Amino acid sequence: MIQLIAAAIIAAITALIVRQIKPEFAIFVQLGGILLVALLTMQALRDIIAAVQNIMQYAPVGGGDTMLGGNNAFTMLIRALGICITSQIAADICRDSCSNSLANIVELAGRLLILALTVPLLQSIAQLAVGLIRG
Repeated sequence: MIQLIAAAIIAAITALIVRQIKPEFAIFVQLGGILLVALLTMQALRDIIAAVQNIMQYAPVGGGDTMLGGNNAFTMLIRALGICITSQIAADICRDSCSNSLANIVELAGRLLILALTVPLLQSIAQLAVGLIRG
């Protein structure tokens, strides 16, 4: 955790210094910092996914026999979380580059992608409801 915090602070300070000297290169320093922090969090993410996958073996939700292979609720949740994080980071980078309109479109696109991701789940819920109503 301390490595992650130190990497983020060093990247932020470096980006601030580079922005004063060569503003056009500051975005690359920020992207490098994002990649470094993302790499440092991968092990924790792997541990969390392994633990949840172990839990899902005892109580599967929806279809699918593998964590990322089937069309189950957990898979959808992980994909939606990835879309949220990615679109938020991209929007923040756009805002840092003074492109607020582009940041808003990136956030909207992320929301629409999540909505499109949940359509199969909504369809299965609707089919279940119709089946229950018809008896």
